[in-house]
Amino acid sequence: MTGTKRVLVLGGTNFDIIVQAERFPQEHEKVRGNECAALPGGSAANTALGLARQGCDVRLVSAVGDDALGRLCLDDLCAGGVDTALIRVDTAMRTSMAIVISSGVGKRMMTFAGADRDLAFDAVTEADVRQVDHVHVVGEPTAALGRVVGLARRVGRSVSVEWNGRDMSPLAEGPGLNLMNADEAGRLPGARPGDAAANARRYAQQLAGDVILTLGADGALWAAASGEVVREPTTAVEPVDRTGGGDAFNAGVVAGWLLGEPPRACLRRGLDAALHVITKIGAHP
Repeated sequence: MTGTKRVLVLGGTNFDIIVQAERFPQEHEKVRGNECAALPGGSAANTALGLARQGCDVRLVSAVGDDALGRLCLDDLCAGGVDTALIRVDTAMRTSMAIVISSGVGKRMMTFAGADRDLAFDAVTEADVRQVDHVHVVGEPTAALGRVVGLARRVGRSVSVEWNGRDMSPLAEGPGLNLMNADEAGRLPGARPGDAAANARRYAQQLAGDVILTLGADGALWAAASGEVVREPTTAVEPVDRTGGGDAFNAGVVAGWLLGEPPRACLRRGLDAALHVITKIGAHP
């Protein structure tokens, strides 16, 4: 396939406060951070920006509050080449936020759910879906999100689902991509802890769609619905902040897949995109 691929991304937009530290604090302990950043984020917004950097034509369906942080998020998305026409500005709720403590090798997060994104999903029409080649979803498997996925499948648009620690099976059955990390896959019902390839293969066959797992320092793997598993190593780096690394990986994989690249090339594209993000603080390269 050639030409610019049009992608509709649905999910959250946050404003992130990220503190980088050598280690996580114990209870009642104060640990001095090395660096702090306050910037727009959110898995869907990060992925939308990543897809735009990969050359896709991207429209994001999300929600922000009618406040200063929401305006910063919208400005950031527009500057990154993402169409924000379907982002709902909620006059009753604040923009969602995430507080992240990052140690480089790991992170701890607390989130605040603000503006109601389901109302934005409810406003998506069949015409909106027909205007794109692909639909990528992130978030809780709500009825509102499920309706858009159902629309996509009915009109013949491909679908990718970011699991993000949730069981997204209600939205993921059928051809398409399912993106998660090995730890998340190991916690799913019926999974074998520590056997990433077996878990990916099992879910790929169960869902009749492909499953892509990130493996941390071991790279990533792709399990096809046929049962074939492909692995791709990553480049060893010293991570500064892992926030947004998975989103960048997903954007690279989805973009490569839409262009018709084979699984190993898609994994390579995703891993390279993630490396640009995790070697600095914040999700933007």
